Amino acid sequence: MGLDSKDWQILEALQKNARQSLASLGKRIGLSQPAMSERVQKLEAAGVIEGYSARVSLREVGLGLQAILRIRTTHQHIKRYLELFNNIPEVLEADRITGEDCFIVRCAFSQPADLETIVDALAAHGSVTTSLVLSNAVRKQVPVRPRSDPDN
Repeated sequence: MGLDSKDWQILEALQKNARQSLASLGKRIGLSQPAMSERVQKLEAAGVIEGYSARVSLREVGLGLQAILRIRTTHQHIKRYLELFNNIPEVLEADRITGEDCFIVRCAFSQPADLETIVDALAAHGSVTTSLVLSNAVRKQVPVRPRSDPDN
């Protein structure tokens, strides 16, 4: 789906506040409520907008510690790791990557003993390197308009 400047404005606004009404959003970017609704529906149908969610403070729900784990394994254990990631509630994200490591995994937990349990489970099929997260210095959504956008 080709995105025009109005689509990018919609995506930017919805990433900042997905709870705003389409009518108020339409007024801000110069579209009627029906036109706004039609554009959002098209973005959803095309899979550009995958869904809507709430950002939850990990600290406020008792998960104030985070770690990044790098996992190195053999190809035969890739599928097993994917199953493990889905079955460990503390795993927030897992990316399969190129290079010496096979996965980068972000976990959230409440106490160091929880990290030990996670590392022990994941180290069963490969090596695990762990780094504690001191702070989330930069957290972004999709860029408002990528550099390669011709309207830019």
